[in-house]
Amino acid sequence: MDIISRWAGQRLLFVALVAVAVVAFPVGTVGVIGLVVLLVVGSRKPKLLSPLVALAGMFFIRPNVWGEEYSNVGLMLFLLATGIAFIQDRGQFLYAEREYRPVRSPLFWVSLAYLWLLLRASYHGLDTVGQSMSGYVATAACVLAVVVIVGDKARRGYLVKGFVAVVFAVSLSYVCTVGLWAVMGIGTGSVGTMIIGAWPTPQPIYFPFTTTVSTQPILGFVVPRFVGFGREPGWMAMYGCVAYFLLPLIGWRSKIVKLGILAGVLGTVSTAGFGVLAFCLAVDFTVNGRSRTSFEGAMRICFGLAMIAFAIWAAVYAPVLGFGAKGEQNGISLSERSIATDMGFWALQNDPFSGGLAADKVGAVNLVAAIAAYGLPFSVLMGLSTIAPLRRHPHGRRLLPVLAALALTLLTSQPALDSAWVFALAALGTAAALDPAEIPQKEPLLAAKKSNVPDHYKRLAEQRARAAATNC
Repeated sequence: MDIISRWAGQRLLFVALVAVAVVAFPVGTVGVIGLVVLLVVGSRKPKLLSPLVALAGMFFIRPNVWGEEYSNVGLMLFLLATGIAFIQDRGQFLYAEREYRPVRSPLFWVSLAYLWLLLRASYHGLDTVGQSMSGYVATAACVLAVVVIVGDKARRGYLVKGFVAVVFAVSLSYVCTVGLWAVMGIGTGSVGTMIIGAWPTPQPIYFPFTTTVSTQPILGFVVPRFVGFGREPGWMAMYGCVAYFLLPLIGWRSKIVKLGILAGVLGTVSTAGFGVLAFCLAVDFTVNGRSRTSFEGAMRICFGLAMIAFAIWAAVYAPVLGFGAKGEQNGISLSERSIATDMGFWALQNDPFSGGLAADKVGAVNLVAAIAAYGLPFSVLMGLSTIAPLRRHPHGRRLLPVLAALALTLLTSQPALDSAWVFALAALGTAAALDPAEIPQKEPLLAAKKSNVPDHYKRLAEQRARAAATNC
């Protein structure tokens, strides 16, 4: 049966990737290369196959680098990954009920959010039904692929580690680029340009494979704004935060990996990304820190709350990355986002259910602004899709920083509508925390001293203890 499943999966993979190469001619060459790679992987490590296809689809689905132009390619790849995993599992879900509920939770709440959009469009006679259905199909396919893939523990490990490895690889590329600029001058290592997300003009790519969208002066030195595989720097900052807090769940404790990912987050020069990172670090320290006594636990909580307060202060007043500095450097962007958010607060107080009064330029740029665009139920349901897995999760504390990074990003700076990979990450992080890596315990500084009591005294004490127990 395993041979038949493997054979069927390989044939399905071949047919689907040929179709991708035909439909998306500009990336046909990449598709052919991917076909060869995946066929080799499928024959040698079948459990790696569907995670690899899903990671390929990650680059083409919103809100990632090619999400606008090649979203259909991403949709096909996620459907393919689902089919491969389903065949390998012989048509069965491999979850225990207590595990399946939190993992499926993002898909459930996202489905309700899109159902609200359809009901709202029908009630008001809007012509957005087709657009909403298209966005839901892509989002549901992406999240469903992750839910099915992570049902198997081996595939789960491949997918989580693969995502973290991709984030680290592109962050390391950014570090190399900045190093080249520092040594050889600004703009060194340009290898071409490409269209990124919704940016109107092609953006430069630097050696080795660093995607950027602009430059930013920092303390007298100009650095490129890192966008990685995100649609814009703010999305990449969120991916870096999620990857950083996934590290302890998969047992990767290398300081080089941690520093590389943190460098990538800071390299986005994203104000919201910096604030989210600082806040989540404080939360992680507070809820996941180890304390040997109740006093140490109380002190940790107090210090953690102080760190949260400092994180909020830094997000507002920090140089370069704070909101104040952003207002001086890019006042138009901050002003537009502020107007959209203000419209959301106005709608919350005056007409929370109708929506339709969003700011013209940036619209539903965050969950608050989305109240004005799509109504309060949409914002609430989308918010629940990122935090509801905590309710039934056996390791909620370990999962909290991961989901907090997603929820805070949507709440403050990025649109939730059609952002499929965000909700897939919620499911992925939830699955990763089901069986987290063990927290390493520090070795005691001094070994316990061996007892010097003679053996015959020990035997006598044992006899007396047994006699006392018998008399009782």
